Parts: sequence; C-alpha cells; structure tokens
Amino acid sequence: MRTLANQIDHATLSAKIATPKPVIFLIIAFLCPTEFSLYIDGLRIPPHRLALLILLPIALSRLLQQKRLKIRSFDLAFLAFNAWTVGVFMYHQGHHDGLVYGGSLALDGLGAYLVARAWVRDVAQFHAVLRAFGYAIAAAALIALPETLLGQNFTHDFLKSVTGYDHPTAVETRLGLTRAYGTFDHPIHYGTFCAALLAQFWYAANSNLERRKRAALLASATILGLSSAPILCLVLQSAMLIWEKLTRGTRNRTALTLTVLVGLYIGASAVMTRSPINLIATGMTLDSWTGFYRLQIWEHGLDNVYANPWAGIGLSDWNRPWWMASSTVDAFWLVIAMREGIPGILSLVTGVALITRAVVKRGLKQPDTHIRRLSRGWIMSMIALALIGCTVHFWNVLYAFFFFFIGSAGWIADPIKLRAKVRKTKRQRSRPALLAVTPERDYGALAHPA
Repeated sequence: MRTLANQIDHATLSAKIATPKPVIFLIIAFLCPTEFSLYIDGLRIPPHRLALLILLPIALSRLLQQKRLKIRSFDLAFLAFNAWTVGVFMYHQGHHDGLVYGGSLALDGLGAYLVARAWVRDVAQFHAVLRAFGYAIAAAALIALPETLLGQNFTHDFLKSVTGYDHPTAVETRLGLTRAYGTFDHPIHYGTFCAALLAQFWYAANSNLERRKRAALLASATILGLSSAPILCLVLQSAMLIWEKLTRGTRNRTALTLTVLVGLYIGASAVMTRSPINLIATGMTLDSWTGFYRLQIWEHGLDNVYANPWAGIGLSDWNRPWWMASSTVDAFWLVIAMREGIPGILSLVTGVALITRAVVKRGLKQPDTHIRRLSRGWIMSMIALALIGCTVHFWNVLYAFFFFFIGSAGWIADPIKLRAKVRKTKRQRSRPALLAVTPERDYGALAHPA
C-alpha cells in the first residue's frame, strides 16, 4: 500500500511541475534541422549549439548559487575530459582552429551536461523532462513517417530549397521501406534518439497500460529509421527489463547475471566457427556487410590508437587498408580514443563509470521505491547507449543528447540534502541529521526546488 501511495504521490506531483523552460528550449533545438544553422564570420553554429551558447552561462550561474549542490568526482572527470578535448585539438590543429573545433565539442558535451545538472534536480523535474522527451519523440516520428512510406527526405530536401544549404543525404531502402532522416543528420541518429530512453520511460510509468503505450511509441518511432543499432538498443533494453523481472528477489543477482553472460559467451565460442561478437555484428544487423565493415573499423582503428596513445591523431586521416575507402569511423568510443588519445577516452569512461556507480550507490538504495525504479531505468538506458556507442558515432545533436542524458542522473547521484530534526527516544539526544530529499519527505522542496 505504501508503494502504491508513493507512486500516486509522484504522479500527482510530477503532473503539476512544468518542464524547466531551458530544457524545453534545448529539446526543441535538438529537433531543429541543421539547415537552421547560424553563420558568424564563416563559422556555422547549429541550432542546438546556439541554444547551449545561451544556456551555459545561465546554468553555471544557477549551479554556483545552489549551496546544497556539491562538486562530485564525476563532475571533475567530465570537466577534465572536455578540457583535454580543447587542449588536444589545439595541439593538433593550432590555437585558432583547434580552439574552434575542440571548443565546439566541449560546448556540446559539457554544456549539455551542465544544463541537465542545473535544471533536473529532483524527481518531479526528472518526470517533467521525460514527458517533454516523449512529446519530442512523437513529433520526430510524425515528421519521419512520410519519409519512410513515400521514399523521400522531405525535411532536408525542402529546407535545402529554402536555405541553400545542402546537407548530405541519400535515399536508402531496407525491407522495401526508406530510412527516415526526419530532422536529424542521419537515420541512425534519429533512431538512437527515439530508442535510447525505453527503460527509463518503462520504469517511470505507473501502470502496465502506460508502459505498453510508451514502449509502442518508442518502438514504432525507432523502426522508421531502419537502422540496426537503434533497433538493437531497443532489444538490449527489453532483454534487461525481462531479466530484471525474472530475477527480482534473487540474492546476488548481479553476480548471477555476470556468470550467465560469461557462460553464454564461452559456450557460444566453443560451438561456433565465428566469435560471438562477429556473429552479432554480421548476423544481427539489417545489412551484414555493414556489420563486417564495422569489425574492420575496430581492428584497424585500435592499431591507430596503439600507434598514437597519448594525443591521438586529431583530425588527421587514419591508417587503414586501401579497400576501406571511407574515412568514417562508426564507433563513438573508438573515435574519441583515435582523435584524443588514451587520456581522453580514459577521462570520459571514468566520468561515466563514476556517475553510474553513484546512481547505483545512492539511487538503488533509496527507501523510496519509485526513485529506485527510475535509477534502474537510467542504468539500463546508460548500458544500452554505451554498447550502441561501439557501433554508432555520436556527433552534433546526438553528442549533446548523450551528455544531457548523463547529466540528467545528477539528482540521483548527487541528491539534494537538507537538515531535519530527528525525534529521538528519551535515551537519545536530539541532533541534526542529513536526509536525502524525496517526495515522501519534503514535497515543498520538490515543488519549489533550489
């Protein structure tokens, strides 16, 4: 009964909390096509980056004014990563060009992360942000649907005729349908944007009917991009959701999960002629050649990392066999390692690991059942995004979206604290105690966040 009451209270309170206007502004910017870019002295500023230019100083000011917010180890790791990004590209490209390129990446990454840290500070605001993303995904799907069915990239084609900017697109068909771009730079980006939050939406819902509706929306929207990686992102999260339900109440289920995964890998390796990774890459994709090519990208890309471990290769072309004509590297983590060296990828992975650890430590151990569910959903979505990052490169909007998603867990990893008097028995002295702010303890703090 207490759990049900908590869920009703959460739903009631969250419905009354409006999505923070800066977050709405940024989400709308995520949906704006690149043709809406602003040009200043030959420099192209995409809509989402313009939004971050406006929001970053406001976010910094807001964060500095929140006395109860602490700078955590994961904050420092992400700051170090973005500082290294600027420095390493200045080293490779020179002071001006390197500052422009590295600074743009830092603005996308650190800017989106800090916007989330500044304006997503409690469970009610988190629900409001999820609600805004739900509307954004629905809008993106409505724009993408005619492209998939009618075989034309309507948005980019129309805006090309209006603005004169020619964004590289192609009409690609799979399973008799056209891969939709919608307002995004690539069908993979569109699909990943729609698929990434499945587990998060699932655990935020208060009823089975609501969960099914949300899952149907995300699945339908994702399929329009006809990209293997986003569909695999949905499958991974679905598998984690099923496994979590099947093992609920099982002791040491983390160790059990790892044992099962290792056992499956070893068993598959023993009976198959190809490695399990090779099978997944080439057999679980809509285009087997694409999967094989990505395996080759990893093999030869890592050779470039080993040859340039400290500062990477910057924007220089990477060494590869002659038959690999394209310089594209479809792997977010590998691109970071190749361009920025091991210190760059290490600082990024450290930041992700630290905030995930904090969510596990503080979120999954919360007395509030609903916050535990939200924490579990974020972890599952984070795992799925991290794995998809092995076969998809996050750039422009998706890069900023990735860091915004990470920062959105800051309220769990770094919960607002307050001092409250705790009544003791006659044998104990009354003294101040630190309690994490949760809706069942302090509705006023949620309705009027710091």
